[in-house]
Amino acid sequence: MANWIKAVAAIAVFSFVVLLFNGAVEIMLDATHRLLTAAPNVQVGDSTSTGVWATIDNPVRSYIAAHSVGLPISASTVYTLWQAVGLFSLTTGFITRSNGVRLTWTAWGAASIAMVWTITPGTSRTVATAIAVLAWTIASAFALRGLNLRPRVFASVHTGAPQVTVQPQIHVPAQPDAGTPHNVRQLNS
Repeated sequence: MANWIKAVAAIAVFSFVVLLFNGAVEIMLDATHRLLTAAPNVQVGDSTSTGVWATIDNPVRSYIAAHSVGLPISASTVYTLWQAVGLFSLTTGFITRSNGVRLTWTAWGAASIAMVWTITPGTSRTVATAIAVLAWTIASAFALRGLNLRPRVFASVHTGAPQVTVQPQIHVPAQPDAGTPHNVRQLNS
């Protein structure tokens, strides 16, 4: 086949793949937008939880409600995404032991603790932050399972096996000297 035909065919195939990829991206973005706008309307900024969980959850809800004003998505959707990222990174970090997911879990926890610190009133700020840190630390035992900060050392062990030296040799047995055989004739004789 001629080179110009190969080049035209390659360009056509590449253009078709780009067109399919563009269509797939548009479909995925549309599906994601529909999923996020269909998120349940969570009461963000209101005190809906009680007990120890309220110490962590209510400041996060209030922070998201105060700082998501003006976004094209609602505060409820932001809060739902926040919960989904936390749950995803917790379970996926436990299952896969992926460093990227573990880094996401660490950043999610640090941001949650920062939200609790920022929104909680000054008189109870340290206690609320300590409770958030303890809760995140307990959950981190699962998300960061098997994480070891010690460097891996690979040591080779020599067993002292004997050294074997192979020296190939060809032994040609000595030929009996019985004179010249009868079937050998001298040249030019």
